[in-house]
Amino acid sequence: MKFFSLDVSLATEITAAAKSPPRLPDHDAIRAHYVQTLEDYGRWSPGYNMHFGHWKWGMNPFDREAMLEAANAEVIATLALPPAATCRVVDFGCGAGATARALARRYPRADVTGVTLVHEQIMLACKLNREARLARRIGFVLADFADTWLGAASQDGAFAIESFCYAQGPDKARALREAARVLKPGARLTVVDGFLLGEEPGGLVGWIARRLRDGWAIPEFAVLGDFTRAMAAEGFEDIEVRDLSWRIAPCVAHVPWVATTHMVRELWRHRGRLSAWEWKHIASSWLAMFLGLARGTFRYCMVSAKKRG
Repeated sequence: MKFFSLDVSLATEITAAAKSPPRLPDHDAIRAHYVQTLEDYGRWSPGYNMHFGHWKWGMNPFDREAMLEAANAEVIATLALPPAATCRVVDFGCGAGATARALARRYPRADVTGVTLVHEQIMLACKLNREARLARRIGFVLADFADTWLGAASQDGAFAIESFCYAQGPDKARALREAARVLKPGARLTVVDGFLLGEEPGGLVGWIARRLRDGWAIPEFAVLGDFTRAMAAEGFEDIEVRDLSWRIAPCVAHVPWVATTHMVRELWRHRGRLSAWEWKHIASSWLAMFLGLARGTFRYCMVSAKKRG
């Protein structure tokens, strides 16, 4: 696992960001993608962890669900929540609420609010929360996470796992501004996502990045340098960047088997027909492995910071 120093190493690793106009998120496309691939994520994780897992020495690399839950634990630990005090936490881009449930189990006095654009995700999450006996402690907001109804300075922590890539711009400033607005002074934000190290490249790597974005309805990836500068500009300090690319590699290695067997199963079930979004999702899952190998272009990172105050 590699740590970046913002004032020395990071400056040497990250090139200047693209100056082209930011691509606007297509909310209809995002909703369509997640509605039509919801069952695909169920194949990936029985608990509906809609992200990559975190491997540590001693873990079984074949136990995907354990690695996915370990990723939840890593994110939750960075929030530094008081273990015995009542607290409020927001999950920006909550999916079906897997990380929210992990946090609620770990912190019995925490209340979690998940924010998502997808009504179907909320319906599934509510069902899973009831089964886990956590329904009273996890709520949901059907909204853009860059514009929620949550009160100012109302949250003791916030996180976004593989979701801020759907926000506008290479710096994701609007989403960061909303996170800063809802967090209390001293509260922490943690973002886990894939980041470009500079402008989107040309050639084969650029083609892979564009096809992957299209398949997952992502407007554009964050640029790591732009993102951390926007964090500072929006009122965050003590910014730490952790490169988790190798930590997720054993989980990413599950993609070929899961994607291929799921494709075959669905083709059999639907008599050789899949929706356009299902095809795109399967293709993007494969492409994610190849983009992750482009170390000079792309990194999978955890970025955490504290709101000034």
